Amino acid sequence: MTIIPPPATQTVVIQFEGICVNFRRSDFPFLPAAHRIVLINASTITDVWGNIIFPHLAGFTVGSDPTVPTTPLSGSVVRITNAVKTGVTYIPEGEPDSYDAIESLTALTPGLSGPSLAVLVGQNPEVTACCFDVDDGVIGSAPSGLGATMTIVTIQTTGDPLYQLTPFPTGLSSAQIFEVPPQPATNQMFFSNEEIEPSQGSDNDFLLSYLVVDPPPVGTPTIPTSATGTPSPNRKSMMAAKLPPPQKVFSDVGCSNSQFP
Repeated sequence: MTIIPPPATQTVVIQFEGICVNFRRSDFPFLPAAHRIVLINASTITDVWGNIIFPHLAGFTVGSDPTVPTTPLSGSVVRITNAVKTGVTYIPEGEPDSYDAIESLTALTPGLSGPSLAVLVGQNPEVTACCFDVDDGVIGSAPSGLGATMTIVTIQTTGDPLYQLTPFPTGLSSAQIFEVPPQPATNQMFFSNEEIEPSQGSDNDFLLSYLVVDPPPVGTPTIPTSATGTPSPNRKSMMAAKLPPPQKVFSDVGCSNSQFP
């Protein structure tokens, strides 16, 4: 009898940059996953609290080069389908790349209202571009070379990593009308929700994160300071490095991730 060995354990590292807000089921028990990262639909928003910004487009890439054209995200739930069942853990405060390095919106701007259920669980593509759901893995952070704080999710998988992108239900039906087969994820994925060109970035972009609050604050909320630590390359810094000289110094503090509350 031939004994077939089980698939080898692999690892996929998923990096998030831009307007991506983290939520934990320990804070919001109604979430369908232990951890949900929400990319709002900011593709038509050009003014936040009186500050002019460029539209932000959500998308993702698979592989080691985040500068290749992204696959657009226009209303979907994404997950890794063959994760090893470890549960979700967070890199603790005080350790390098801790989860707590991701700015809390309520710590930056005290007195905020609760989250918008339409954004968080409504599955409306007009307000939410993507929900990335995590039930197993390690979640931490990393600073970019241009000052943003990014979310880093590391997931062990049984065999080669596979991801599943399931579009939101359409029309009057609340049920998914078809099952989308899992796709190869390789060992790296990059999710972004930001302006098209690095030169279009503004620190005021971060204000988009507060649109997950219902109602949003009346006065202009607070923007974080530049992230510190050993930088990791991301889409914006690598795109900026490809620009012809003289190269302008950009900031992507406005494209920092956040967490709520």
